[in-house]
Amino acid sequence: MQDYILKYNPIPSIFEKGISYHHLKALSFLAERGDSRLLDVLKNIKSSQNADGGWPWLGRWEFKEKVPSSVTDTANYLPPLVGCGADIHSEEVVKASAFLLEKQRDDGGWAENPELRKTMWESWIWFSVDHSVTWITGLVITALLKAGHPHDAPSIVKAVAFLKSMQNGEGGWPSHEGIPESETTDMWTMEEVISALLSCGATKESEIIKKAESAILNHRDRWQEPVENPLGVFLMLGYDRQHEYVAECIRHLLDNQKEDGGWGYYNNAPSHIDQTVRWLETLLKYGVKIR
Repeated sequence: MQDYILKYNPIPSIFEKGISYHHLKALSFLAERGDSRLLDVLKNIKSSQNADGGWPWLGRWEFKEKVPSSVTDTANYLPPLVGCGADIHSEEVVKASAFLLEKQRDDGGWAENPELRKTMWESWIWFSVDHSVTWITGLVITALLKAGHPHDAPSIVKAVAFLKSMQNGEGGWPSHEGIPESETTDMWTMEEVISALLSCGATKESEIIKKAESAILNHRDRWQEPVENPLGVFLMLGYDRQHEYVAECIRHLLDNQKEDGGWGYYNNAPSHIDQTVRWLETLLKYGVKIR
């Protein structure tokens, strides 16, 4: 078995440049539950929850800004919070779940909070406050399941039906409704959507997952870009480290790691902590070692 070793250690960069969410996410797979750093981060995050149960957009509360709650941020916070010991019946988890459920749209999906319309950057076309977003819907489903909601709860059943309805002809998903090219496969949607579907009963042999795999292979020329790398999907589907697809994805990430230890969304962009935490967790699960 080939040993894979990161060229640079990404952990210092995560804790130097990241916000509390990144620290929580990293500590959720790097630290023991009793670690003092984890306890401090949990306390800080719990105290930052908005009155409506959500967490502010992009952690802006850490910069003393009053910003409305974000569907995306709230869905991101819930799984590591529960994974690090927050009780699913605790006030913060119950309020966060209620915030997410209240924001579900009539079609079953979730968009970003409309109150963020003037806060979000127009260039962030992978978000929408007006149309249900496939990958945000996947995130919310995962968060609600982690918070103790059953996969056959009406809200989750409705959300899964939305995701199934949005699968395009080649088996992928566009980022959201309302885009001109509805048959576009946006590779960054795949991990969140497939994770939600698998958690709600889809099997690796089901037609919807097989079609999704086919779409991923159709876009193999895009795997070198971190945000479009499907390594996380292959992990969920049980591909081992010797599989050619896994080896290719790992090699792309190792080759394109930046000197600060991180990865950008794209290789020509600076490191971003979101991508750095994401890939550190996945690579560690595949046995990649830190130098």
